[in-house]
Amino acid sequence: MASLGWGLIRREVTSGPLRLFVLSLALCVASILSVTLVADRLNGALQVSGRDYIAADRVLSGSRPADAAWLDEAEARGLQVSQGQSFNSVLFANEQLQLASIRAVDDAFPFYGDLILSPAEKVTPGQIWLSSRLLALLQVAQGDRVELGNLELTVAGELVSEPDQGFSPFLLAPRALIHLNDVAATGIFMEGSRSRYRYLFKGEEKALEDYAGWLQPKLQTGQRWRGPNNADTPVARSITRAEQFFRLASLIGVLLGILAMAIALGYFSRREQDRIALLKTLGAGRRQLLSWLIRLLSGLMLLGASLGAAVGYGVHQLILRALGDAMAVPLPPPSLMPFLVAGGLALLTTVMLSVVPMLRLLQVPPLRVLRNEAEARISPWLSGGILLAGTVVLSWLFAGSLGLAAGLLLGLLALALLLGGLCRGLLALARLPKGSVAFRLALSRLERVRLSTLLQFGGVALALFLASLLWVVRGELTEGFLARLPAETHNRFLINIASHQLDPVRGTLSDNGLDSSRFYPIVRGRLVQVNDVPVTEINSERGGGLGRELNLTWSRQLPEGNRIINGQWSVSAGGVSVESGLAERLGLALGDQLTLDLAGQTVSAEVRSIREVDWDSMKPNFYLVLSPDVLADYPAAWMASFYLPESKKAVEVELIRSFPTMTVFDVDALLQQLRTVLAQVSQALLVIMALVTAASLLVLLAQVEATLESRRRELVLLRTLGAGNRLIRASLRWEWLGAGLVAGLAAALAVELCVAVLLPWWLDLPWQPHPWLWLVLPALGAGLLLLTGRAGGLLSGALITRLRQWG
Repeated sequence: MASLGWGLIRREVTSGPLRLFVLSLALCVASILSVTLVADRLNGALQVSGRDYIAADRVLSGSRPADAAWLDEAEARGLQVSQGQSFNSVLFANEQLQLASIRAVDDAFPFYGDLILSPAEKVTPGQIWLSSRLLALLQVAQGDRVELGNLELTVAGELVSEPDQGFSPFLLAPRALIHLNDVAATGIFMEGSRSRYRYLFKGEEKALEDYAGWLQPKLQTGQRWRGPNNADTPVARSITRAEQFFRLASLIGVLLGILAMAIALGYFSRREQDRIALLKTLGAGRRQLLSWLIRLLSGLMLLGASLGAAVGYGVHQLILRALGDAMAVPLPPPSLMPFLVAGGLALLTTVMLSVVPMLRLLQVPPLRVLRNEAEARISPWLSGGILLAGTVVLSWLFAGSLGLAAGLLLGLLALALLLGGLCRGLLALARLPKGSVAFRLALSRLERVRLSTLLQFGGVALALFLASLLWVVRGELTEGFLARLPAETHNRFLINIASHQLDPVRGTLSDNGLDSSRFYPIVRGRLVQVNDVPVTEINSERGGGLGRELNLTWSRQLPEGNRIINGQWSVSAGGVSVESGLAERLGLALGDQLTLDLAGQTVSAEVRSIREVDWDSMKPNFYLVLSPDVLADYPAAWMASFYLPESKKAVEVELIRSFPTMTVFDVDALLQQLRTVLAQVSQALLVIMALVTAASLLVLLAQVEATLESRRRELVLLRTLGAGNRLIRASLRWEWLGAGLVAGLAAALAVELCVAVLLPWWLDLPWQPHPWLWLVLPALGAGLLLLTGRAGGLLSGALITRLRQWG
């Protein structure tokens, strides 16, 4: 029995139906291993040397400066302190303008990690270090002069990397580094200007813990104390989001691989029933047969998992290479965990898919040797239930979200229902007397084996559905937002406009024929209470993420692009209008009382209306618009946007030179950088798309091989009854063509339904129809089935020759 088991393994790997099982399992392992390896190495980079990635033992950060007494207390406790500040501003050189992320540091920076400058020098006042992108964009070199507000700085060299910069792929503005002592001289800060403050601490662990206990009760809203092992950092959150998306993409490859494995195992169990029945008549017991089947599946599983591990490791290298400098950080070697996850997936899927086929084989009656129709009776509900439960669990684990997994499975359910309806419609044509003999012959065969037909159509439709769903979501993610921007979308934002500059700025824009949005006053503040309940409690219950400062404004008119959906627009005293998404998250209703923290002082306002906001308008938009009296006593900077055509770039230079404290945001530059980043992400997704495409082809090949023998028997019978070669080929083509068209139409409709649910909920993008799906998927389904039919030998000349000989 042992020699029989190993001999069967060799046969199945070389020519049997389980070779597709091995390839499909390898693809499943490669899909998940490649993504988990990338995530593991990125997370490992954070954990290997956590202090290096925050440049200190502890960090205090926030949008307001720390009290000087706090820093004095830290030094009194023996801690070293480094102060830093970061903000966005425009650099000017050689008639070139560029928005940059400016970071100012003192002499003590950094405590840990490497600040890499080229040439290697110390950061000193009067100098500026530019990233390679900034050097190219501004067309400057070492020794040239760059303007930052009222200050001229000398380019000292290239800013290569910072230890605590992180490696988020969505870091859009190119970076520059100056000395902290130069910030005041730039003159770009005024009351209400936006900036981030960062304080680094170094010292003994006990002193740090004692200081944290003294400091944390004194922290104000928006200030955060973090250590090197804090997982709630922007970098860690970026990695988590990227991992979730890539896991979803790989999940589609896994589901397709599981479908191909299920088809291959089902065909194997049907084909091996005669062998098992014969072994039973020769005295083989259930335990011996079970041992033989376990060795067979274990050997094939190890082979498939090993092959998948090798492919997955190579694919993860391709993903990292595709991401390029978006993930430019030294990565440690991978841990064993991704390989354990992939191995667990291989074991889980093998066990899940083999239960029913193995039961069918073990329960085959010995009578089958004499009566071919004798076979084990296994309820299809058992097989379907196990497969559905396993799919739900895998989708939940890999998607990282029960709602997202439910949306995907909802699409699969819709696909099944659509297939049933379309199959009934197609098979109804078999009862019509019209059509060629080959066409009616193909439909009559499909009519005779309804369940087999539905499974055949389902496999093709599922492959098309999952592959096209990933393609559509990829397109919406990488191109959807940018493609929906209308012509002459506002591409410049003016912020930090002082009140006395309003009329001159308006005049400059008007004199040059540039239309702007309304000018809005901006006051920075935080929402801290709703009906006297701390917003942190409400926010944690509803998903978190509302601890940051908001841009607050007041307006006597409803902002452009806003629509009242509840209540009425009002400028009466003590009122506030709330954006609909924020109102939904916090469960706000008309009449609720909101408490705001404005630079340490609190104000209250009553919810008078709820607004729907067009966030894609590229104009100033706000979560909260208050009545003028609420913000009357607080200093405000002003904000506006406008469209600047390429022919009037000189106006931008005039604005920056005339109003140095005002910041001009070049949205075009940000969108161009966004396109670059999304292109890198898209390339990484294409690597996973290659795996999904391979999985789709395996599903098709498995479908062809599973029906190959039965089709050949039918064709031999047709040949015996006098059917010619042309009729046989034509009937096969009609069958494949009909199956491909029906599967493609069902997949197209299922994708549209699934995307209509996923896009607004997951990516917060509006749904729009994809007419190309209705043309491409039916044609692709028919074409692929015709090709796989030829590859499987059903349309080949060799088969026709054998039929001629047999007939």
